[in-house]
Amino acid sequence: MISRILTFTVIGFIAGAIFIGCQNLGEKKLQAATETNEEIKTESKAEQTSYSEDWEKFKKESEEKIQINENRIAIFKEKMKKNGAKIKAAYNKEISNLEETNKEMKKTLNNYKNDGKNVWEDFKTGFNNAMDKLGKAVNDLTADSDK
Repeated sequence: MISRILTFTVIGFIAGAIFIGCQNLGEKKLQAATETNEEIKTESKAEQTSYSEDWEKFKKESEEKIQINENRIAIFKEKMKKNGAKIKAAYNKEISNLEETNKEMKKTLNNYKNDGKNVWEDFKTGFNNAMDKLGKAVNDLTADSDK
């Protein structure tokens, strides 16, 4: 009889120790998950602030490039007014295409919405490539007219 009582007591202590140990483990896991979640929120806020600053800088620089293109086209059009009709006719289509492309770039920039970091990186790369091509086309056209 004493051995049964002793056996049940030992089993009770072991079960209690396991129960308390599991409870502490669950609390530790919950605490670790909470800390990880807080770190992610902090990183996300820092990343969003960095993204916002990067976007504002990018937008300002792009708007300046668009304005430079507009100015170059306007100057080129003034030069063409002074030249003969043959030269003017030859460049009118190219000027119209460049003006339209420049307007589209401005529209694209103004219509961009924040859709996440990956989308932002893709947009930034694609937009910069298109702006570079447009800038080169404007430069090539105005350089041709100076000859």
